[in-house]
Formats: sequence, structure tokens, C-alpha cells
Amino acid sequence: MNPHPDSEGAGDEASPDRRGAPWQSAVSGARSSGDPEPLERPDLGPTFTAKIVLRPYNPISWFHPRGIKRVLARLTPRLPKVGGCLFLTFTLNPALFADPSSAFEWSRQRLRRVFFALRRGVSFQGRSYAVDAPYAVKVEFHASGWAHFHVVFLTRRFLPAGLLAQLWPEGRTEVQRISNDHFRYLLKYVTKDGTLPEWVLSRKRLRVFQASRGFLKPPPARKPAQKRRRTKRRAADTLGERIERQKRTALLESDGHFAQVRLGAPFEEIHQEHILRAAEEGRYLGQAHYQLNAEEDLRIWTNQIH
Repeated sequence: MNPHPDSEGAGDEASPDRRGAPWQSAVSGARSSGDPEPLERPDLGPTFTAKIVLRPYNPISWFHPRGIKRVLARLTPRLPKVGGCLFLTFTLNPALFADPSSAFEWSRQRLRRVFFALRRGVSFQGRSYAVDAPYAVKVEFHASGWAHFHVVFLTRRFLPAGLLAQLWPEGRTEVQRISNDHFRYLLKYVTKDGTLPEWVLSRKRLRVFQASRGFLKPPPARKPAQKRRRTKRRAADTLGERIERQKRTALLESDGHFAQVRLGAPFEEIHQEHILRAAEEGRYLGQAHYQLNAEEDLRIWTNQIH
């Protein structure tokens, strides 16, 4: 039984538990891990005998407005205290690159070389400076689509701003100290306006947050997970395609069991269109949860009636 219906499977998304659920024999297209596929419409008869609730699908994902909160719920207990630690920022000069995508690929390799140089020690104005401490990197995107990087080192060592600029001449750099509150704020978003650049959407994956060995606290002990059947992700499965499928996916819940269902339109669109009607019928439960009493209630969401 899956107590966390949106929990992470092979990718960012949920693994439904259908054992004993009212739709067990009907939802034949459900996957045990990875991204949701279009599901067969549950054949529950004209009137449902069990209480069935349709609710939003919130994957564990940096790229989902609610799913990012679930990412942070897992990550936060492992975060170290960083108050007063070294905080570096790296930006890119668009004039030096063909486009944001190629600049991003170049910058990832360049950052590795910068970190390697700092570990070994760099001479600057007659002195040698070394930073050999665990670190974490967080990527963000400007509204223009260009990436910039924030790096936190678990050290309070002094690093001259001029030295960092010398190591990174392809853009601006900043050397600061960070507070715990500021660090947690940085983790709350990938883009401030919530819109991802097209070149990011066309990628198959992108690491938003990476930590070196020793930065994160050990993970809490967890009960052994039930072995899940893994399925291969489609070759053309880009971030943009996964995000669009997530928008068109909902969860059906009954008696502690969950199943994903593919919608005829994005959840938010159907929600805004039908919330008043459902409230008048006494089926709206708040927090975008809907009680389904009959097959017709489900068809509204799967777009089989209008």
C-alpha cells in the first residue's frame, strides 16, 4: 500500500497503489513507477458505491509549483547550518556565447575546473588561497532564459572577490556570506516568475541542486520500500513533455488507495470551470478535492462529456 500517492518513483512522479482499490480491474494502463501514461477510464458503473475523491497530482519535482514543496520536505532535514559560510554567485555574459543552452553546458564544465583550482589553491596578489570544503550548487534562470549559479561552501574562509573574478572571466561573480534563512529561500524556486526557458523544457533532465560529498546530513533511516516494477521512460520524454503530462494528471483516492488518471485538459482549467457547479452540488471538498458520486462526475474530468 502506498501511503504517499505522489511519492517519487523512477522519475519525478508518483507510483499508484491499486491493490484493493475500486478501480483495480479497470485502470489497466497504470504504471508502477516513472511518469504517468494515459489510463483507461475506470469502469465503476453509473453510481459509485465507494467514496471516491479526485485530487490534484503533485509530483516530487523542482519544476512543479506544489511539487517543489515536496522536494524541500525531503531535502530540508538533511541541510546543514550555513550561517556565515562562503556564498559565491556566477553569472554568464550573453555576448560571449551563442545561446543560453550552450552557455549552460560550458558553465557546468567550467565550474568543475574552478572548484578543482580552489581545492588545490590559487595564488592571488602574492598570497595563496584554498577552499577545500563540501559545497552545494543551485542553478536558477533569469527571465531572459540565461542560467546563473549559487554555490555555498561549508567554510568561513576568506576568498578575495578579485580572485574569483580571475577564475571566471566569462561573467560576473560575487563573494558573500550567507544566512540559513537566505539559503532556504534560494531553494524555494528555480525561476522567480515560474516560467522555464524553452531550451530547458527541451532537455531530458536537468539537475537543479547538487551537493558534494559531506555537504548533506545522512538521510534518515527509512523502512525498506516495496520492490516496484520499473518501466522504461520514452526516448523523446523531455522535461516539457513530462510537465505537460503532469498538468493533465489527477489522482483518484478511495479507502487509502490511489490511482493516476489522465485528464482531457489541464487540471487547473477543469478545476476553474467546474468548481462552482461542484460546490452547488455539494461535491467540492476544498483544496481542489472533488467527491465523485457517479460516472458522469468523472467524465467531466476525462473530457468524455461536456
